[in-house]
Amino acid sequence: MEQPKVIIYARFSIDIEQEEIDSIKQKMDNFLSMIGAKMMGQHWELTQKGGYSDKIDTIMSECIEKGWGILTYNLKTLHEHQSGALSIVSEGAEMGVPIFFIDPDSALKSIFSI
Repeated sequence: MEQPKVIIYARFSIDIEQEEIDSIKQKMDNFLSMIGAKMMGQHWELTQKGGYSDKIDTIMSECIEKGWGILTYNLKTLHEHQSGALSIVSEGAEMGVPIFFIDPDSALKSIFSI
């Protein structure tokens, strides 16, 4: 059975505590385990509050080019704020919500055990 392939992007403000990063990392690992996903890449960034990095634009462009999409699972699993796909991109850094991009072909094969 093929595992769903995912890429993770997480951006946080520089005032984040190490304990919070460790907690988020643990939740991300638990989430990947829960869906049986194979991580193809992960990108972590620290920026100033309200800061911007163009790394997310690069990742989104690569994923769009490959036909990958944002995984819109109920993200309360990862953070106490429940977010939809669009708000994850715009507010992810402020809330510390990781963004998961998923390959639909591998996810479909996994679901149907192809």
